[in-house]
Amino acid sequence: MSATVRLGTADDLPHVNELYREWGYRATALTGDTLIVAENDKQIIGVVRLTIEHGVRMLRGMRVQPAYQRTGIGTRMLELTVRSIGERECFGIPYTHLLPFYARIGFTEIPPAEAPPFLVERSESYRAEGLKVAIIRRPPASP
Repeated sequence: MSATVRLGTADDLPHVNELYREWGYRATALTGDTLIVAENDKQIIGVVRLTIEHGVRMLRGMRVQPAYQRTGIGTRMLELTVRSIGERECFGIPYTHLLPFYARIGFTEIPPAEAPPFLVERSESYRAEGLKVAIIRRPPASP
């Protein structure tokens, strides 16, 4: 498979958002987001984005086209994601079955009491929809 993983650009936003809709993901990638995209034959087949919400860095919307899942593309996207996060703190709300996947780059599940209030609220709304999610955090690097 000749897929490449790269930082996305503003030119990728329309296609990323089209894919998000196709995948049933309700959020939208915005101009200020850091996009990491995977491509095969000039078609985006995977995306993850880093956002700043309420002053908090977030890993959001990681998706890979079903035909390309379990091929290593998600891992390659995570490698570029961790370089983009750098030594800064980052949070996310993944499905619980993906906790080991995100643990590869230093994310650990945290209790709601240790999370920003807006993330607690968001995770509770996801759970109310029947989604099995957890709040995760990658701590900042020690000086």
